Amino acid sequence: KEEEERKKKRKKDWEDECVRRMAAGEDAMTYDNWDKDRVKKEKEAKKAKKQEARRLAKEDRERKRATREAAKKNFEKDSHADEDDEEDDDVLTESELAAFRGYKKTTDGKTTSYFTREQSQREKELIGDITPQRLESDSARNPVSQGSDNTTAQGKGKASAWNAGGATWEEKDATDWCTTQLEYRLKNAAVTEGSLTGVVTSIGELEGEASVAVAGGRKRYIFDYHCSKMNYEIHDKDVDQVLASGILKLPDINSGNHDSVEVEATSWTRKPSEEYIERATKCQKSLLTSVKDSVLKFVEDFNNHY
Repeated sequence: KEEEERKKKRKKDWEDECVRRMAAGEDAMTYDNWDKDRVKKEKEAKKAKKQEARRLAKEDRERKRATREAAKKNFEKDSHADEDDEEDDDVLTESELAAFRGYKKTTDGKTTSYFTREQSQREKELIGDITPQRLESDSARNPVSQGSDNTTAQGKGKASAWNAGGATWEEKDATDWCTTQLEYRLKNAAVTEGSLTGVVTSIGELEGEASVAVAGGRKRYIFDYHCSKMNYEIHDKDVDQVLASGILKLPDINSGNHDSVEVEATSWTRKPSEEYIERATKCQKSLLTSVKDSVLKFVEDFNNHY
């Protein structure tokens, strides 16, 4: 509607221009030519307006710069004048400088700050030797016989020398190793149901973290992972082809529920034909169980490695 109103207005302006030209004895102009000339003039007007705006902005910046420079010169001039006036008052005698320096001599002849306090001989005797000493583990002070369980030795999953008794919570990051091992175990999940074989083909998104903590003389294996995309396929070795494929998800793999981890099977990415649907579904369920077993194997690996 607005566009129609603008067209009507342009038509009227063209008609007015034609009337003016006829009155002035000039040649008539078609609407198309008049409209092209109008657009050209509007562009030139916009361009001229922008140039004028840039010119004014430039003049304004130059004016502000000149104002700042003048203010700076005036400030420097005033500062130098103040310094000249204060120079005479700031000149101190040698005795005054010595009083203001704030230094003194200690008993051993060293020059130090006036506020440095020296300890008396009695205070030094009471404090004693404060030289830093190296910490040693219990195993270094009291060697144990071969084959005994040295829970205080520093090593994988064991307390550090400074935490020999294991009373303080001590945690070591194990994310890199656990992520690699869990991915390895999940990729090796596979089952066979008659002529059908279900295998995991790739692990798309496995994220999480893991650590080993020592506290109260006990080790704790902590991990929290989730896998939002694990691709699998079901093959039929008799016909040597892939009958079906899909995606599995493990939303929560952690140290609190690893023995009952949940494995979700989304809809088929390649649905089996009616002839194989029942057998493929059975193979899929067996693969879910194999994936759960893979998680348990990972937990066993984690405990044995650390």
